Amino acid sequence: MLAIAASITGCSRASTSSQPRVPAGYSTDAAPRATPVPPPMWSRRQRDEVTSKMSAIFTGDIAAGMGIVVVAADGSHLFARRARVAMTPASTLKLVIAATALDSLGPKHRFETRFVGTSPPDADGVLHGGLWLVGAGDPMLDSKNVREGVGVLARSGIKRIDGPLEIDDTSFAGPEQNPRWDPDDLTYDYAAGTNAIALDGGVVEFDVTPGAPGGDAHVRPIPDNQAIVFSGAIRTSGYGSNTFVTIERKPQLDRVVDGMPSEYLLDGHIAAGETQKYYKPVLGITQYAGGVTAAMLAERNIALPASYRAGAAPANATPLWTHRSPPLDFIVRDMLVHSNNHTAETLLRIVGELARHPGTDDAGIAFEKRELARLGVPRERMRVYDGSGLAPGDRIMPLTLAELIAAQLRGPNADVFVRAMPRVGLDGTVKNHILHAALGRTRAKSGHIENVNGLAGTVQTRYHGRVAFAFVVNDRRANADVVTIEEDRALDALAQS
Repeated sequence: MLAIAASITGCSRASTSSQPRVPAGYSTDAAPRATPVPPPMWSRRQRDEVTSKMSAIFTGDIAAGMGIVVVAADGSHLFARRARVAMTPASTLKLVIAATALDSLGPKHRFETRFVGTSPPDADGVLHGGLWLVGAGDPMLDSKNVREGVGVLARSGIKRIDGPLEIDDTSFAGPEQNPRWDPDDLTYDYAAGTNAIALDGGVVEFDVTPGAPGGDAHVRPIPDNQAIVFSGAIRTSGYGSNTFVTIERKPQLDRVVDGMPSEYLLDGHIAAGETQKYYKPVLGITQYAGGVTAAMLAERNIALPASYRAGAAPANATPLWTHRSPPLDFIVRDMLVHSNNHTAETLLRIVGELARHPGTDDAGIAFEKRELARLGVPRERMRVYDGSGLAPGDRIMPLTLAELIAAQLRGPNADVFVRAMPRVGLDGTVKNHILHAALGRTRAKSGHIENVNGLAGTVQTRYHGRVAFAFVVNDRRANADVVTIEEDRALDALAQS
């Protein structure tokens, strides 16, 4: 199996740039906006027209089994079919963690990653007592950020660390990869693990450089890492030949113990020529982060006689470097536009930590349900196991998704929430929809896993402000062209209402 594969969830791997990519439509303008004028109420005749249009559009065999809900911004129902049937949402489930995180933390919240010690370095450049890298769940933290932090340590005069390097991941707990995910997904970058100190989205880059034909290729992790080892080999075949490479993690314990490297099994062949890149999820993220940091310390000639390990930082530790994430509204928009599973899983544990330390998936899901109850959104029949929607066993009513969106339209973060969703027909994973009247007026989150097609979001109508909608298909024919065609016709009809 090739190590690079198209993600059926639409999740892209984390950027390795030191500057986060800016999702389309994101603005850093925080100027207050005028209070909107409430749109005209829907008359009975206008509601009947919506019902008639939706019924006339969703007529095929697949549509008969769809969950379809359209809700006005005031929460009143305009159309519903199988609204209370618990269905697999795929990535539309990310809307729940998006709303929960924005409401509970605020759009401008930032996550801090720190280097700390027991005291500043002495006059000889010795940092006594060891060094801690403390994670707080920044989902956009990358290895370049840590390299910048190591540079700050070097410029502060540190030449030697008298003690171990410890990686503090104690704000999160639980398996790195969700046990409810399909085992076939676990080797791909869209199923990266979750950890309070995950670098580069929990994904490691492998550069495979061919050797002479008939010889072994050279495999190198990027960034360099003392915690990764290889077994097996990738052979170099002739110029112009086919390439078939596998880089698979050796099965290990869920949590890699201190000192245990992550072993990757190599096999296959690569055509002679240029270096090729492959991306794989990390197993044992804490140990991996320790290996990356130790290698970076060595690059800056900071001696680390001891090794690295997991460990909690002292409560009264001295800050040596702090990295602040982009604001939460930027992170949420990046997550929804690019359907980033890693960010969704990280935010789930962050909100879980608000209720119980350390943050776990179960605590995060419980927090989400309390938020739905606070908003008056129905949550019965909701049975979910993650934040991203990658678990095939996730179930939620289409009505829950639509009413959550409508509640956000009435809430204090309405503008932020709407702008966080990609523009249907223009951005991200919803770019390939073909809209007419609704183009530029519709924002939504898509969801696709096997036998699932979901789309949930909001349409700016002509006369009545925004409406919320949720379309969910659970059918082996879920990704048939007719589904998208009917959805797009429905969105155009709503835009003209």
